[in-house]
Amino acid sequence: MEYFDHEEIASVILYDLRLSEGELMIYEGCIDYVLKHCTDEQICEIAGCEDKEELTIFKNELRELIKKYVWPQYLPDKYKNES
Repeated sequence: MEYFDHEEIASVILYDLRLSEGELMIYEGCIDYVLKHCTDEQICEIAGCEDKEELTIFKNELRELIKKYVWPQYLPDKYKNES
């Protein structure tokens, strides 16, 4: 991961980062594991999200990013076999 810049907007800090597809897949896999094995209360403690629904939104955004930009020959089957 490489940091480029950040910008504070209201109470949110937005970061400009460079990540490899492997890093994105690791983060998505970790989120998926947490969703499958943790309660809403644990998710709140671990990730600061309200519940599984909120964390699922972040996971789905990562999955869409991966599916859109990772070259098909490098895309693992778990991303190809979705409807």
